[in-house]
Amino acid sequence: MYDAWSEEREARCVIKILRPDRRAYAADRRRVVAEGELLLSMTHPHIIRAYEVHEDPIPFIVLEAGSEALLTRLIEQGPLSLRDLARLATQLCSALGYLHRRGYLHLDLRPANVSYDRGHARLVDLSLARHPGAAAPAIGPARSASVEQAHGQPQSAATDVWGLGALLYEAATGRAPVGEDRNGAQVPPLKRNGRLRPATASIIIRCLSASPEERPSLAEVARIFAPLV
Repeated sequence: MYDAWSEEREARCVIKILRPDRRAYAADRRRVVAEGELLLSMTHPHIIRAYEVHEDPIPFIVLEAGSEALLTRLIEQGPLSLRDLARLATQLCSALGYLHRRGYLHLDLRPANVSYDRGHARLVDLSLARHPGAAAPAIGPARSASVEQAHGQPQSAATDVWGLGALLYEAATGRAPVGEDRNGAQVPPLKRNGRLRPATASIIIRCLSASPEERPSLAEVARIFAPLV
């Protein structure tokens, strides 16, 4: 990722470019172009905008300059307040719902892929977005994958609900809900700590159910948090 200046727009922008060690791999080149084309087709206030996508000689995406306040850094400073947590939840539900209606799953909801600045959240990475259905086991930290992702089972909108629950859990507590080895792991209970109410704690834990059928819908999550914004 590079901070850049667009002479055409006379404005700051961000360049997302394929790393030098991956440029010889056709699959990685296609993945960058696919993400750029998907972002170009998206028009949602809580999803980062793409201005351009280029394939040759090196695949890269020109993105709007977003906030540098990634959720990861905010969580390092301490758990979010209930109001900020509610704003984060409702805005991400809106963005994910839009993505789902367009026929895509995000599949990589984690604090490093979300910016949150002055009450405004945005998804800043769609590199793993794909259509629902069968998939190979997830690559990367198990703590950021649902049961079905970890085991290569069919993925659906409920998979993103798990990711949302994991993100909200971490934003509320400062720690991930499960460790690197999630097999048989139990999600520690959420304590109110002056931040959560019974209904909000309950909906987050339900999002983290091992069974996709037991997880709430995005609309239900938004309904719980909306009055607290």
